[in-house]
Amino acid sequence: MEENREKQIDLRDYLGVIMKRRWTIITCFAILVVAVAIATITTTPIYRATIKVIIEKENPNVVSIQEVMSVDASGTDYYQTQYKIIESRSIAREVIKRLNLDQSEEFFPKPEDDFFSNIKRSISETVVSWKEAALSIFEQEKELNPGDESDQVVEPDSSFVSAFIAKINVEPIRNTRLVNIGFDAKDPVLAARIANTLAEAYIDQNLNTKLAAVQDAVSWLDRRIQEERKKVEAAQLRFQKYKEQYGIITGFSSDTEKITAQKLAELNSQVIAAEARRVEAETRYKQTKRILKSKGSLDSIPEILNNELIRTIKESEVELLRTLSELSKKYGKNHPQIIAVKAELATLEKRKRGEVQKVVDSLKNEYEVALAREKSLRDSLARQKQESLELNKKAIEFGVLSREAASAKQMYDLLVKRFKETSITEDMKTGNIRIVDRAEIPEIPIKPRKKLNILLAVIVGLTMGTGLAFFFEYLDNTVKTPDDIKRYFGIPYLGPVPAIEHDRGAKDGEIPELVAVETPKSTASEAYRGLRTSLLFSSAEAPPQVILITSAGPKEGKTLTCTNLAATMAQAGSKVLLVDCDMRRPRIHDIMKIGRDVGISNILAGTTGGDQVLFKTRMANLHVIPCGPIPPNPSELLGSNRMVQLVKTFRERYDKIVIDSPPITAVTDATVLARVADGVVVIIRSGDTSRDIVRNGVEQLRGVNATILGAVLNGVNMGKDGYYYYQYYYYYYGEDGDKKKGQPKKTIFQELCLNDRPPLPHPPRHG
Repeated sequence: MEENREKQIDLRDYLGVIMKRRWTIITCFAILVVAVAIATITTTPIYRATIKVIIEKENPNVVSIQEVMSVDASGTDYYQTQYKIIESRSIAREVIKRLNLDQSEEFFPKPEDDFFSNIKRSISETVVSWKEAALSIFEQEKELNPGDESDQVVEPDSSFVSAFIAKINVEPIRNTRLVNIGFDAKDPVLAARIANTLAEAYIDQNLNTKLAAVQDAVSWLDRRIQEERKKVEAAQLRFQKYKEQYGIITGFSSDTEKITAQKLAELNSQVIAAEARRVEAETRYKQTKRILKSKGSLDSIPEILNNELIRTIKESEVELLRTLSELSKKYGKNHPQIIAVKAELATLEKRKRGEVQKVVDSLKNEYEVALAREKSLRDSLARQKQESLELNKKAIEFGVLSREAASAKQMYDLLVKRFKETSITEDMKTGNIRIVDRAEIPEIPIKPRKKLNILLAVIVGLTMGTGLAFFFEYLDNTVKTPDDIKRYFGIPYLGPVPAIEHDRGAKDGEIPELVAVETPKSTASEAYRGLRTSLLFSSAEAPPQVILITSAGPKEGKTLTCTNLAATMAQAGSKVLLVDCDMRRPRIHDIMKIGRDVGISNILAGTTGGDQVLFKTRMANLHVIPCGPIPPNPSELLGSNRMVQLVKTFRERYDKIVIDSPPITAVTDATVLARVADGVVVIIRSGDTSRDIVRNGVEQLRGVNATILGAVLNGVNMGKDGYYYYQYYYYYYGEDGDKKKGQPKKTIFQELCLNDRPPLPHPPRHG
């Protein structure tokens, strides 16, 4: 089964959690609201006086000295800087000094002379004395280690100034240059005085800062003028010496540079052309030599192919070859005419090779002439470059010295001009900050805001209380509702059993635990009868005959459920046998008021017969077999074949057999007994048993293929929160049988399941 299956969200589930944890919500809500209300009522009211000032974007344009004393107000960083200056410690100290606030009761109230104030004052003095002692020890350590001393100096009024700054409130008005400067104080008159003085001190400091900047600028300009005068004289002297050294009179113009560049460009183009001609002549010459050397075809050489004499010789050779061919047809190879023709062909070949050699010599001469021209042009280009470099060096040095002299003179003139302007501005007191509205005495306090505080306390209290409720519910890992059984374990839900309070003053002969017998009209009796009915309908084929009652952990109420279930089955007319197989901590004999000297352990050990351990009860149809002496090996006895045979024998004699067993997760007895039972009922104590423990127990039963009939929620608190989960299942009755007021009406299902109906037909009884 999927452990965390998605569950459909139901608003009633959330309402149920809220109703269940309502006292957590109410307590959290009440504590928070009451605390906030008391704090709000007892808090001393705080007044805020506000003065409105305007911070202009630019300074008044009096003279052209804005570069010296103006500020860059084009961005938001300027305004943010001004806001921090208003809250600076220097401004705060100036206001404190002007108004003598170090003697004001606003910051140094007189000590109250009452019990709690005296205790608080004594504690504070003790803490201060301890602090001073610690500081004195620290000072001694610093004297011993002078290298560890800090450069920071702590002013004696540092804490007072920090407290003063904390009361300053600076609020810029959006999309304007206006700023509200406020101050919070208990005395409204003092708040107005401090706000006005704060703005005045800020404006004065701004003007003083600007004036100091102008004075610093005048001093700086005077020093720089003296320095720049010396630089001008030195630069002009170096420039004059350079011109005298190289005989420069007019300087270097742009035309000179253009002429030099043109010469270099022309020579460079001539060199490129000469190089191309040389490469071409060299290529033709080397190619002709290679062909002659390899005795290849001379027709591939253009100069030879286009030579008129060689062409005439070739035509004569062609004519002689044709004549030789005709003579060869008539005469033999030694014929005088043939010999004469061949001699003439040899003469032509010799003449042709001589002409070819002349062509090669011509190509060689052409190549050597091109090579010499290229070399001559390259030498001219190199000389021109060298002359240009020398000229450029002189021009560069000339330009550097000329610019240095001009720049020094320009800087000197500019500084003289600024010095005159700054001297005029030094006596002008102008600023970009003005007061628009002075602070007035406030009439309404800003703190505390009683209605808002109470409203927020209500909202936060409800939210926090609800959050705590759901948090506690999330931490609660116990099984509480029928939905938990179906969702987490996937087993049927048989019904709830309410919490039972035993009557310690029971009469003689009464068994308080057997509520199904002693108080038949109680809610618990109805619950057990409903459990009996659920078990009758738990199987589609036939009702289970042998029912094993167990639980996941100890103290779940399985024994009490076991005895009362057996009693309700007996009341319905079935012949019932109740067997106590809990050989770890047996209790059925205590509930039924019988001894356990002999019991099921004796039968399984073979020391006693079955009839000797069978106890009758005051109910005609209910017999009980106690546990008997506790054996050293309960699991082996319960898992023996004798136990199987014994259950078969009981099946023939009884209609219903109810077996009590130890917890599943503690020992293996329950899983061993599950194989002889028709079904297993798991008892779960509501709100007490962890889901993990129950899940482990159910998995163990499934591991042995046990038939799990379902689970029972035991110990349900019907009176407190149980009604939310369980009012759908039962109709409550009083001890006198009268219907309780305010309870829901019975449904048809409740009528069928909860009334003590006549027993269903069952097999004939034996014995």
